[in-house]
Amino acid sequence: MIFNHIIGQSRVGFNRDLKKILENCFDFNEYFEKNKNYLNELKKKILYNNWILKINNNIDYINVGDFSFYDHILDNIFNINCIPKRFKLENKENFFKNYFTLAKGDSNNQPMEMKKWFNTNYHYLVPEYTLDLKFSLNLNILKNDICFAKLFKKKIKLIIIGPLTFLKLGKIKDNKLKNRLLLLPKLLLSYFGLINEIHNNIDLIQIDEPILILNLSEIWLKCFKNIYTILCSYYSNIMIATYFEEINSENLKYLEGIKFFSIHLDLINYKKINNFIKNNNIKCSYISLGIIDGKNIWKNNIEKSFYIINNIKRRFMISTSCSLIHVPVDLNLEKFNDKKKKNIKNWISFGNQKLEEIKNLKEVYELNLLNNNKLKKYISKNFIKNIFFIMNKKKSNLIFIEKIQNKIKKININNFKYRISYNLRRDIQKKYFKLNSFITTTIGSFPQTSKIRKIRIDCKNQIISKNNYEDMIKKEIYFIIKKQLDYNIDILVHGEPERGDMVEYFAESIEGFLVTNNGWVQSYGSRYVKPPIIYGDIYIKNYLTLNWIKYSQNLTKKPIKGMLTGPITMIKWSFKRIDQPNYITCIQMALVLKKEIKKLEKIGIKIIQIDEPAIREFLPIKIDKYKYYFNWAIKAFILIFSKIKNNTQIHTHVCYSEFNNIINFINDLNVDIISIETSRSNMSITTVLNNYNNDIGLGIYDIHTKRKMEINYAIYLIKIIINNIDIKKIWINPDCGLKTRKWSEIDKSLKNMVFCSKSFKNLKISN
Repeated sequence: MIFNHIIGQSRVGFNRDLKKILENCFDFNEYFEKNKNYLNELKKKILYNNWILKINNNIDYINVGDFSFYDHILDNIFNINCIPKRFKLENKENFFKNYFTLAKGDSNNQPMEMKKWFNTNYHYLVPEYTLDLKFSLNLNILKNDICFAKLFKKKIKLIIIGPLTFLKLGKIKDNKLKNRLLLLPKLLLSYFGLINEIHNNIDLIQIDEPILILNLSEIWLKCFKNIYTILCSYYSNIMIATYFEEINSENLKYLEGIKFFSIHLDLINYKKINNFIKNNNIKCSYISLGIIDGKNIWKNNIEKSFYIINNIKRRFMISTSCSLIHVPVDLNLEKFNDKKKKNIKNWISFGNQKLEEIKNLKEVYELNLLNNNKLKKYISKNFIKNIFFIMNKKKSNLIFIEKIQNKIKKININNFKYRISYNLRRDIQKKYFKLNSFITTTIGSFPQTSKIRKIRIDCKNQIISKNNYEDMIKKEIYFIIKKQLDYNIDILVHGEPERGDMVEYFAESIEGFLVTNNGWVQSYGSRYVKPPIIYGDIYIKNYLTLNWIKYSQNLTKKPIKGMLTGPITMIKWSFKRIDQPNYITCIQMALVLKKEIKKLEKIGIKIIQIDEPAIREFLPIKIDKYKYYFNWAIKAFILIFSKIKNNTQIHTHVCYSEFNNIINFINDLNVDIISIETSRSNMSITTVLNNYNNDIGLGIYDIHTKRKMEINYAIYLIKIIINNIDIKKIWINPDCGLKTRKWSEIDKSLKNMVFCSKSFKNLKISN
């Protein structure tokens, strides 16, 4: 007998049900009590629908612990009372108020720092560690969910983040704590207490330890071995879950001899599965095979998957490679009218459909066993349909375009030439723009008001004409330009009122991309995105941004930045192709942007920002693959602007990532200015950026919170900057785009940001 399960399920609801009620709870006003009651009821509804869906697809376990109102790491912080003391929460019984305070900050405290969850676009809140931190249990929510789950009379699987992963992904926040492993004994008491309190009501305990895919030191690996040897000697239902990559080969021996019930492997990214299967020292009862892709949306090839699992001579479970929070909820929400899109829809599988794929794969395998391994005797309707759609995709003329493929073949080393050295370019550009240090700018977008969103929706639904739409957007741009002039910002942007998502906007105009209507995926908290789907070769017939930028530049004598989303981010923040290497797709995207930049330069736009927030996120998890990745990623980036003039200034923007170990590669991008998120991390990266050669835009205003940028705090951050970075290199800007904020929130912040920047600039001149 084989079992099936899923690593985790989407928590956004059927059609973003969670978002609106969740955002109403961020304001602690007179409606807060009412809204939080709605939130609890909605949680029950989402759990009910998720569990019924599993039951209807014959999934053996229903999950408890994979739902979160905001973030699963934040949930664990509350489960074990690992709340930073700096928040000084007065009423510990008011869970929601405390919970959202950590995520959003309060009048006295910055929110908890955010980082990318391994190589995904999901952001988690970073635990904060001090030597005097005490852990204790607070399991009311988990216990309530378990009681609710028991009503369904099915096997229950608890999902928790593992203690070592939780500890590894956190950040030390005081000088007394020299090593976070010093907290491990106290942390383990909480974890053992958690499992002991609820294990009698649970059939399987999934403990996520994805750090096993990383290069870990021996002391961390010994801790892992000791912890789980003890844990599995007391509890026989422990499953360790890893995902996104294969378990590091050096780490495998530390799993040997531990009597896990199961070890979960991400088969989509596992290249040497036989080494694991044939290791007789791995004593788990079952291997959990993550053969259904939890990060991408292409249909599973059931025939291929069958032959993979049929050759595995150990007991196994069938599962998704990782949690389904990384894919949209339900393909049935998509209504495509034209024939091309309907055809592409047949190649796709969203979260709910992936449960059906698990069910179908298990049925094929079990019925094949009943027929003595003669697969031809079992031909089901679902199996035939799957084979047909897989073959249809392979033969489709929508995918490979001969003209585009031939264009790629003609690219050679001459297409990747650097411009003259940056020191020479800097002198040319600063004379041209008549600017020096402490230059102020913003990252691109300004508040996306309900009025702006309505204008776009009305145009899409043909309620207003295209001409009316353009007139309305121009009025918004005029307002945004005027605001920036009032703030006295040096380098302006047009504010992007015509754009929704930074990737989706471009994808709508580029061949090879399919934009969905309801393919929402959680990025962080209540922030959801709709990643486009790259189904074929990328090319474009028209220009992307020219009209809006040209109009904007005519409104002012100050420079306007042209705003583009870079090739790496366009690929990473889409559901990418699996039928050709990433670098080919990225080069295709770079050629589209190259055409755009040349035209922008021709019409007089001399500052162009190519946003690449995903450059760190696309990085392979294994360090030995870094050079290969950066080799093609940097070439694709340089290809865009390799032949532009030296007085055309190229910016790029990156955010919420660790750059300490890749700063030399970032140097090789050779952009004129790179802007980086730094405010939530208290400028910790500035010590590394001193080694960066070119100009740097430091994000001092945290735009992911409603907190306003105060003058004292801006001065504090700028002082840290100038103590670590050459004044000549410094630009000042917000962390990221401002589209999620309101005008009432940003007015004071931007004025204070500019005032402090000008003050330091004047101080420098006077000295």
